[in-house]
Amino acid sequence: MLEVVDTEPSSRPSRRREIDDRLDAVRARLEELRERRRPADEGRTASQRLEAAQRHAAEAHAAAAQVLASGVEAFRHAAEAHERTAGLHEQAVAAGVGDVGEHQRQAALQRAAAAEDWQRAKRAQSVLSGPEWASPASAPGEPGGGSPAAGQGQ
Repeated sequence: MLEVVDTEPSSRPSRRREIDDRLDAVRARLEELRERRRPADEGRTASQRLEAAQRHAAEAHAAAAQVLASGVEAFRHAAEAHERTAGLHEQAVAAGVGDVGEHQRQAALQRAAAAEDWQRAKRAQSVLSGPEWASPASAPGEPGGGSPAAGQGQ
């Protein structure tokens, strides 16, 4: 054990050199990518850059709407699972199987978790149904441009 500790300080300069070399390589690659991107931006007119930005914003909006819609579904599925689990605990209570008191507590906890998940789904759906999601901006030249998730109901 002492040998490892004694030899460790001597390896530090070589490790630092490796790290510095790697950082230099990353910096060089970043600069290369910046240089490659510059000519494309310089050749664009302001209206072309604006159009690209609007297209990017529409894509981001659609992706965000999809995430919200997925969240709504996930909360709904979780709530349904909690309700099924609560029902199983209630069946065990009715049949007198196992620790009835524990089954009652678990059923109550599962019902509470289901209620919270239903509330979360409702909040996420209300955000998705809000005015900023009702009519997503279309990217110029793209049909629809809206989100497929924006029209989902409860």
